Amino acid sequence: MDRDKEDPYVRCRFSEIVRFVFYVAVVIFLLSSVVLVAVDYVQIKQRLAAIEEKINADELLRKVCVTDRKQTEIDGRAEVQASLSRRRRRALTLSLAGLEKRVKVLEYRAIRNNQSSSIEVFETPGALLRGRDGRDGRDGPAGPPGSPGTPGQPGTPGEAGSGGNVGKQGYPGPKGQKGQEGQGRSGVNYVRWGRTRCDGDGQIVYTGIIGSGAYSHRGGGGNYLCLPNDPKYDKYTHSWETAGAIYGTEYEVSSFNPFTNNLHNHDAPCAVCFVRSRGSQLMMPARNDCPSGWAKEYHGYLMTAHYGHQSTRDFICVDWEAEYVPGSQSDKDGALLYLVQGGCGSLPCPPYVSGRELTRAVCTK
Repeated sequence: MDRDKEDPYVRCRFSEIVRFVFYVAVVIFLLSSVVLVAVDYVQIKQRLAAIEEKINADELLRKVCVTDRKQTEIDGRAEVQASLSRRRRRALTLSLAGLEKRVKVLEYRAIRNNQSSSIEVFETPGALLRGRDGRDGRDGPAGPPGSPGTPGQPGTPGEAGSGGNVGKQGYPGPKGQKGQEGQGRSGVNYVRWGRTRCDGDGQIVYTGIIGSGAYSHRGGGGNYLCLPNDPKYDKYTHSWETAGAIYGTEYEVSSFNPFTNNLHNHDAPCAVCFVRSRGSQLMMPARNDCPSGWAKEYHGYLMTAHYGHQSTRDFICVDWEAEYVPGSQSDKDGALLYLVQGGCGSLPCPPYVSGRELTRAVCTK
């Protein structure tokens, strides 16, 4: 009983739902149709405008090619343009069906002009509305600067140009600053009597033997010389002429020998020394040391010829460690060297002492 009452209600309710769905479907269909028609209309108008623009472009191109024709042809092109304008205005007033028909005709004409197949026109709606590629757009704005490229390889050097003319002499430059003051030392040399080497900063220039005039001669030289061991001669004779003479020198220390070696009757050697770092030389008699600020090169004893001999000699400083020429103890005399003693009287005593052997030092600075 209850089921029979509910059936009419259910069926009524169901029919209302069906009608509602149907109405909604109809509305959606109508709206979709309207939208599609509107979209088709817009696309057809765009396609029509593109085709007409292409036709206009073709017409303008033909106009450019026949610019040398007469004025009558120019008037004819003006009429064509006016006709095209009338067509454009007429085409805009056509209905939707007329527009579709017109588009198909124009598509067919355009495809035939492009030598394409007419089948492609009617394959799809998209193909119907697809036109030819448009013209290239305008250049866009310049992009940002790119990163610097890698440096290229250096080119080959060009040929040297010819030398230019010598320019004029320039003006003198400013006066330079005063240079540093030099030490003013060019070195000093001295003779080390009685030795064959140099000590300290001294450099050997040469070695030799002490020479002078014979003790019994009245004339000749009055000084001692350091004769080199390797003499060199120019023109000479082997006979004695009227001339001066020089001999080797012997030590005469038989009565008292203060030296470290036994020197009596031996020939005396010598050495010439050079000190680059010094500029002055001083012979300090009666002392075995040097004044303050001076460097002592060596010290020894004051020696010269005997006071009773015929000729005089200068005073020299013989090293306290004096050497002798090996194999020279033969008492051949020649020039002689004696120790020097102080004699009181005009020489004040003290500080000097009568009969005492005097020392001597060689100093440089």
